[in-house]
Amino acid sequence: MTSRNTTEALTSIGERVRRLRLALGLTQSDLATRSQIASGTISMIENGHFSADAEALSSIADVLDCAVDYLLSDVADPSFDRPKLRAYADAPQRAVDRTVFDTIAAVEAIHALDLRLVPMNLPIYRGDLNDDEGIDRVAADLRESLGYDPDEAIPNVIRAAERLGCVVLPLDGELGRHWGMSLTINGLPVIRVTRPSHDPEFNIPGDRQRFTVAHELGHLILHSGATTPSSPSDASRMEREANRFAASFLVPGDAALADLAANGGRVTLSTLAALKRKWGYSIKAFVFRFRDLGEIDDGQARSLYKQISARRWNKDEPHRPGTEYAVWFGKALREKQLNMDGVEAASKLTGLGEAYIKRWSNWEPSGSPALTPAPVKQLRKRESTNSSVDLNAKISHLPRRP
Repeated sequence: MTSRNTTEALTSIGERVRRLRLALGLTQSDLATRSQIASGTISMIENGHFSADAEALSSIADVLDCAVDYLLSDVADPSFDRPKLRAYADAPQRAVDRTVFDTIAAVEAIHALDLRLVPMNLPIYRGDLNDDEGIDRVAADLRESLGYDPDEAIPNVIRAAERLGCVVLPLDGELGRHWGMSLTINGLPVIRVTRPSHDPEFNIPGDRQRFTVAHELGHLILHSGATTPSSPSDASRMEREANRFAASFLVPGDAALADLAANGGRVTLSTLAALKRKWGYSIKAFVFRFRDLGEIDDGQARSLYKQISARRWNKDEPHRPGTEYAVWFGKALREKQLNMDGVEAASKLTGLGEAYIKRWSNWEPSGSPALTPAPVKQLRKRESTNSSVDLNAKISHLPRRP
C-alpha cells in the first residue's frame, strides 16, 4: 500500500473514532480512560497520525459500541447545515455535538441499510423573510399540499413532516432550552424532537411537541443554507420567523379568528381552552397568536399570561393532546424484512451496536433524559504489544447509496 493510501486509511479511522465519540457525548479523555489508552494516543488516532494496533482498535470499538470493521470502513465527509442555535449559547456545545454526530451516524446507517426514503416534498422559501404574509402563504400552501383544509387541525404533525420527506428521530431529553433540533445532512432533512418521559420534570407536553416539530419545519423551509446565527439579534429573528411559520401551519389566522368569533369573540382563558381542544395548540401560544393577529394588545396579553401563571398552567395546562411518534424508520426496516430481529439485523449490517438502532427508533417514554455519556465499560488491562493493524488487509466496507 502506498504512503498516500496509508495516510488516507489512518485519516478515515480517526474520523470514524471522532464522530462516534462525539455522538456518545464523550471527550477524548473519557475515551482514553474507558479504553485504557493514553489520551495523547487517542488524539493522534483521531488526527490520523497514529496507526493503532489491533488490540487498541478493539478496545476503542468496544467503548464506542461498534464493530472494528466499522472503524476500518471508508468514511465520507458529510455535507450538513449546522443547527440554528446561536454559537451554542442556547445549548451546551457538547450536547449539540452529540445530537449532530448521532444524527450523522443515523443518516449514514439509513443509507448503508438502503432504506427506502419518502420522496422529498419539502419546499424551500426564497421570499422575503421580513414579509410575515409571505411566511403565512408558504405555510398555507404546505397545508394544502398535504390535503388539510384551512379550518382543520393537523391530526399528527410528525407524520405530516414524514410525508414531506423528513426523517424524524427521537431525542431523550431537552437540548439546552430546546425540545428539538433540525439539520440537513447530504440533502436529507432530519428533525430531532424530544420523546415523552415518565419523569414529569422532563416530559414534553403534546402541544409543545407539535409546535416544536412545526417550528423545526419552519427552519428547514425558511432557513435552508443559512449560517448559524452569530448574534442574539440574528438568533431572535430566526426564532421569530420559525415561530411565525409554525403558528400559521398549525392554526391558520383566518380560521383562528373565525373560531374565536364562534366562541363568543372574547380572548379569555376559557375560550382559549376550548380552541385548544380543537387545534392541539397551547393556551399560552394562543395568547401570542391573537396578539400577533392584532386581536388583543400587549396589556391584555400580559394580563392573560399572569392568569396562566396564577393557575400554574405554565408547565401543566389543561387539555393536553397526546404526544406523537414517527413511523417511517420502523416501517422502512420492516420493508427490508428486518422484522422481529430488526434491531439485531440492522446492527450487524451497519456495524453499529444495537443501542444506536434503538435510540433512533424507540419512542416509548424514557425514565430520565439520556444526555450523559454512555456507561463506563470495564475493559481488561491492556498488555503492551508491538503488533499493528495490517492496512493492506482486505477491509470490510459498509454498502453505500450512490
